[in-house]
Order: sequence, then structure tokens, then C-alpha cells
Amino acid sequence: MTDTPIIWSGGEHIFNLNHPWVRNVLSVRGLPGDYGSTPAACFKRFEQGIFSSDDAERVIELGLIGGGMSRAEAEELVDRHVRTKPVLENSATAFSALATLFATPDAEQEAA
Repeated sequence: MTDTPIIWSGGEHIFNLNHPWVRNVLSVRGLPGDYGSTPAACFKRFEQGIFSSDDAERVIELGLIGGGMSRAEAEELVDRHVRTKPVLENSATAFSALATLFATPDAEQEAA
């Protein structure tokens, strides 16, 4: 999987949940909630509409870090554009970033 550009918070940002550092964080700390703490469990929460604000914050923050942003920059963006907004405003962005772990984006499928 390659980095995935997503338009969010006034610009295009690269999200990558498949970065080795992010995968390590996910394997150690996970994304706790209903159905467990795996990315698949979090994906199911988004699909069923029972995700939490923590789910959206964590997926977006880890995706930004995996995409090359420093932890401090990602934290600042999440503070400004996620934690201060209603959870639904960022749920589609988080779900899109999470979905890239399970499906190849259309452009990559066409190139294969």
C-alpha cells in the first residue's frame, strides 16, 4: 500500500496506516473499543456507526504520522481540527484512512 492523499482540514494530507511505526503502535496499543482493539474491529465500529471520538482521533493522528508528519505536527492538527469538532465532522476522513488497510485504492488497482 502506498501513501494515500486525503483532502482534510483545508488541504491535502498524506495518510498511511501501513507505515512500520504505525503498524507497531497498532499491534501494541491498538484501537480499543467494541469488538476488540484491532484495525478490523475499529473498521467494524465505523461500518456500524458505533465508533467513538477516540477512534476518529487515533486513526487520523496515526495516519498523519504514517504519512510523514511529525508526531507534534499531527497532534497539533488533531487538536485543532478533530478534538474541537463534533465527531461526525471527521468520521468520514478516519473511515477512509482506515479503509486503505483493507482495500487497494482505485488508482493502484488500475495500475496493477
